[in-house]
Amino acid sequence: MMKKEFLRMLLPLAGVVALAGCRPQGSDAGHYIKLSDVVLTFAAEDEEVKSVTVRSNPDWSFTGDASWVEVSREGNTLEISVKPNADAERSAKIGLTAGEATAEIEVRQLANEGPDARYRLLDKLANAAMSPSGRYVGGFYRDVLGENEWQYTAVIIDLDTDEWLEFGPYPETLLGLSETEVMTDQGVLYISDTTNGGCVAFDLEGNYFVPGSAPGYGSLVLQGVSADGSVMVGYTEGAPGGVMYGAVKVVDGEVRPLELPDTNFRGEEWWAGVLVRGISADGSVMYGTSWENYDYGMVYWDKEGNVDWVGSDLRTMTTVQRPDHLTGDTYPYNIVNGMMCGANQMQISPDGKWIAGNFRKERYDGESDEVLSTSCPAFFNTETKKTVLFEEYDGCTAMGVTADGLGLVGVMGMGVTDGFFVDLETQTKVADMRPWIQDRFGIALTQGAIHYVAPDGRKVLGITLRAEPYGGVTALYWYVAPAL
Repeated sequence: MMKKEFLRMLLPLAGVVALAGCRPQGSDAGHYIKLSDVVLTFAAEDEEVKSVTVRSNPDWSFTGDASWVEVSREGNTLEISVKPNADAERSAKIGLTAGEATAEIEVRQLANEGPDARYRLLDKLANAAMSPSGRYVGGFYRDVLGENEWQYTAVIIDLDTDEWLEFGPYPETLLGLSETEVMTDQGVLYISDTTNGGCVAFDLEGNYFVPGSAPGYGSLVLQGVSADGSVMVGYTEGAPGGVMYGAVKVVDGEVRPLELPDTNFRGEEWWAGVLVRGISADGSVMYGTSWENYDYGMVYWDKEGNVDWVGSDLRTMTTVQRPDHLTGDTYPYNIVNGMMCGANQMQISPDGKWIAGNFRKERYDGESDEVLSTSCPAFFNTETKKTVLFEEYDGCTAMGVTADGLGLVGVMGMGVTDGFFVDLETQTKVADMRPWIQDRFGIALTQGAIHYVAPDGRKVLGITLRAEPYGGVTALYWYVAPAL
């Protein structure tokens, strides 16, 4: 299945800076205010001018309540800065009015001795990926070329300097950048290419190339990389034997096919295959997803190279008879309880000990001839071969594991809209994600979820979902990193 543009899709993701605006009961339905940011956080000695885009009907005005906040209007943008803070943390409000509609922007400034970190909203990028150790973030954006074509620009951001390296634009007849796949700590960015198939790679010098595949296999899509860059994983679009996707491992540039379990997720002969999604930062453990029957069952390869199903200790398969409405007979169908995940590439701990996913339980209803299911966050220990279930968080989703053994759990709304951490050893909830960011970095966020924490805990990648006035949702990526 070729993955589509993520610009305006509902994603299993979440984030931080939100769309804001409210209207009193009984007000004119045509009056509204839409803000690109509702909370701004400044350091004590922050000289940055931050911009908030305002969309409204009718025209809008603003008022402020603090002398230390400096606000000016430039067209449809508010330019906001603060004076140095020598005292305790402080906050202020900027009020906006457009007819009967009102909205607020909260401005927060850290204390002089407070944490020193930076937050960057990557609202220009279609999607993004962080390198295993957090050195780089890579992605791309698109804009219009002519009347009905797109052109694409690849972007690599150096988090040590905040420098953006931009390569392009490339017309879609040359490159059709569709999804950011991998960003390496060595500065190579891999993006899926719908124009040519497979993926295309960009280095720090702006050179681009197409990774070679194995003989007899289709175009190569890379999905994960070790921190030292020596091992990559992914899949090929076509493989010997007629399988749609070939699971592969790339070691020092050599593409090596990977062994699969004897049968697919439902105990049938393979026909679609496995897409290898991720690899631990140390390069020792890999995992992937089976697309047979759209089950998204999780497969993993351990440190010795053995392949098995994630959550194998709790995995069960039961055969039921289902009616064949064409012939009037019945046919056997396997009901499976097992670990699942989608096209997510960050669901493994840096040391390969833990793999995150969702444990799905199925039940066959003979009266309606339906397979009913429930799922809960689950984490599989590749060393003990034991699965930890969090059944009390039914409907939530497990997204990853930090270097110190904290599981990332997302709260589902229209995608992942919030999240929290669980301690996998004690099997308890330990912190909500946004308060965790404020405690660790001193940055206040209004909503959203973390999707990746670098092994040293000093850099974080997350996503916010912004509702659009035309309907649908746009995914906005962001990162938090130490101050420059």
